[in-house]
Amino acid sequence: MIYSLAKLNKAVVAIGVDLDKPFADNIVNSAIFAKEQGYAKPILVCNKEINIEIPFIISNELEEELISLLINEKVEAIVRGNLSAKTILQKIKLTFKCNNLYRITIMEITNRPIMLAPVGIDEGDTMEDLLEFVIKGKKIADKFGLKFKVGVISGGRLEDRGRSKKVDEMLNFSEVLVSKIKEMGFDVENFGIEIERAVNSSSMILAPDGIIGNLIFRSLVLIANMDSFGAYASALPKVYIDTSRARTSYLLPIVLASALAK
Repeated sequence: MIYSLAKLNKAVVAIGVDLDKPFADNIVNSAIFAKEQGYAKPILVCNKEINIEIPFIISNELEEELISLLINEKVEAIVRGNLSAKTILQKIKLTFKCNNLYRITIMEITNRPIMLAPVGIDEGDTMEDLLEFVIKGKKIADKFGLKFKVGVISGGRLEDRGRSKKVDEMLNFSEVLVSKIKEMGFDVENFGIEIERAVNSSSMILAPDGIIGNLIFRSLVLIANMDSFGAYASALPKVYIDTSRARTSYLLPIVLASALAK
């Protein structure tokens, strides 16, 4: 569904690329392939001229230029590429007056998309934040025609209560969280620490906080080489896809940006 929506939309997507940093060639090649396959109409925002058959914009202020294109509706979506996460996230939060971007990663596991949240190390610190992630995850699931089920992850197996104070606190928290998600009318299951079971039957994995979510993402995507479409900033009124600078391909974030753009 994500791929077909991207081809249907064929959105204008700007991608940030610092040609002096690692993985720049991966971004350029991914943009070329996305255009050739009809997933998007990519535009590169880079810091010097490049010999390429797709449009590019040269700027000394890459993050500002990328965000400016989005807010002025020159493009329909933007992808971070290999630009500084700290710099662009600060500028996006300031521009959109948004303290929490509610970034939700979409991965592809056994040929089906699975959402993971929170993944920002500064996100998901409260019960309210986690419930908001669920609400935003449901909207994404509806967009892509996914059956929505939340798999809550905690700090131990459900029968591990009593092994330590921290495990007990995390299990207690997860039980309250599951109860609140049920009250919201969503399908949810508490998998404790058994994420290997959660991925088999859930369309959204809900980590206890953004630090643990980020570790899960890095383990699955950067170590185990599972495919990731990047992290969608679901709190924004426009489409921004956050990416890891350690990617070997940026095709899937471009595909996701195009699929979400309309």
